[in-house]
Amino acid sequence: MANKQQKSLTKVGLAGGIAGSMEIAVTYPLEYVKTNVQLQHGAAGTGSGYNGAIHCFRQTIKTNGLRGLYSGCAPWFAFAGPRSAVRFAAFEFLSKDAPRTSGWDFLCGLGAGACEAALCQTPNQSIQIKLLHDASPAVVEKRYSHLPFFRACAAIGRHHGILSFYDGLAPAVAKGALTNCVRFVGYKGILRASGREENASAMESFGAGAVAGAISAVISQPVDTVKANMMGLDRGVYASSLDCARAIVKADGVRALWNGGGPRVVRVFFEVGLQFALFGEVSKLVDKLW
Repeated sequence: MANKQQKSLTKVGLAGGIAGSMEIAVTYPLEYVKTNVQLQHGAAGTGSGYNGAIHCFRQTIKTNGLRGLYSGCAPWFAFAGPRSAVRFAAFEFLSKDAPRTSGWDFLCGLGAGACEAALCQTPNQSIQIKLLHDASPAVVEKRYSHLPFFRACAAIGRHHGILSFYDGLAPAVAKGALTNCVRFVGYKGILRASGREENASAMESFGAGAVAGAISAVISQPVDTVKANMMGLDRGVYASSLDCARAIVKADGVRALWNGGGPRVVRVFFEVGLQFALFGEVSKLVDKLW
């Protein structure tokens, strides 16, 4: 029985990893825009920041072409597979003996999100955000963004310490747990209500996942904004996540906590929809081949 369960979790992790790697290739440009808009705290209106998501998008293409929208993507491509694998495998493990109810989906999603954030999401986004912050117009002296990925990681470690890869751990875990409990509850709930939980088509999985993802993005956006600033190169100026939130609100008002919300909602809409749809289809392929 133990071997069967181990094999099942391995297959779930493999399918989730493949799905996550495929999804990020499509959605990363929106992550790039969202993060740059969030990091302009204190730079907006000075000529070194962006006036919004569309301005960031246009300026990036004008300055660096379409390739510019994939700036800082290396950590996402490196971690996308492991992140998705951990998320789906953790949810499968936590829910294997649980009743099929929204309450249990909530708790299992909470645990899966916390595992993903602690093991993969925090170093993934901490590296990516530091690279994007370093490459932004507001930073004159570039230290990392011009270096190959592994050399950039080594330089970040030397300048900021190994623990800097876990900057923003608390808001990252809070955000990961919050978003994933909403996503799994929403996804499972929509399919369960329509009677399609066991045999949903790819389009049905995409639709249910996309709706659940968009809702989770709206709810968690303030936490995501704090997390992004806690992971940036200015992380040392904040005593805590709460202090960071206060500084953002004091400088630019409460609305600043929703900086980058537009591109994030659009990205997460497609991200979660694609992940659930691809996970279902890749799982079927893995079952056939294995």
